Amino acid sequence: MEGRRLVAVGNRVEVEAVDVADPGPGQILVRVSRSQVSAGSEAVVLLAASPERRPLGYTLVGTVMASGTGAAYGEGDRVLAFGGHGSHWLIGQEDQDELSGARQPIDYDAEALSDDQATFAVLGDVALLGIRRAELQIDESAAIFGQGVVGQLTTALCRVSGAHPIIAVDLDDARLELARASGATHTVNATKDDPVAAVQEITSGGAQCVFHATPDPNVLIPAMQAAGDRGKVMLVGSPPGTVEIGLQVELLRNELDIRGVYGSGLEDNAHPRYPWTRRRNRRAIMRLIAEGTLQVDPLISHVARPEDAPSLYRQMLEGTAGWMSILFDWD
Repeated sequence: MEGRRLVAVGNRVEVEAVDVADPGPGQILVRVSRSQVSAGSEAVVLLAASPERRPLGYTLVGTVMASGTGAAYGEGDRVLAFGGHGSHWLIGQEDQDELSGARQPIDYDAEALSDDQATFAVLGDVALLGIRRAELQIDESAAIFGQGVVGQLTTALCRVSGAHPIIAVDLDDARLELARASGATHTVNATKDDPVAAVQEITSGGAQCVFHATPDPNVLIPAMQAAGDRGKVMLVGSPPGTVEIGLQVELLRNELDIRGVYGSGLEDNAHPRYPWTRRRNRRAIMRLIAEGTLQVDPLISHVARPEDAPSLYRQMLEGTAGWMSILFDWD
């Protein structure tokens, strides 16, 4: 059987045909309906510009079309999985790591939770892990630097958690308008206003919790400056590279608490003192969407054909204008 997938060649994206293998013992073959772009992670792959052909992708939703002996899922089961952009995905291969092999059932019918909406459970897990690591409290002031998909979801979950005020910071007015719908009480365009001064004014001295939700490591500096005394700075955007920060005044005297958010080792491994596995987080995100508590439809800017991928990725690499969450339709 022949399928299709997206691959990166240098900094270009192409659609290529692939042979789809039958599932072996313990494996499942998923016929993909939707796959969602993780802009930050996939931009890193494209900007590396390796001459090798590399698969692209992050999240997919589909239906099991075949399963091997001993597999946990059967034909017709609707599943969410980590995987590449493609028409089919074989899960359970020995060379897959903890995340690329992860999958879980979608415990809602398509009327309660569409395939488009279900894709948000993976990036939603990233945002929710940041909220849990921040130990956010009702009426705790929060500032979110970066209003891409993870930033928007973080803003929305700050609202669900009862934070106030919630300050969204970005460079794009359209994304800040979306942030208002997501739950921001205030917005700051950092191209027009000093975001540190704005956050300090709104919070009367600095936010109790600041979320760094951008791929730019240098945003850590204004994020720290925008935090109040003994505030928390959460790195949820997985920024690559290094940044130089001040220690004596910026970190030590303000007694800031800087926390990384990555989720290593938390796929299924609950701990008595930390029960929030990634699987449980994804289930929570799907419930919040199905209930209507978490609105993700406004975040979808494109449901595109795979053939449109090259132009969409070029647009993504050029800046933030004109797109938000991009889904590929493999039906």
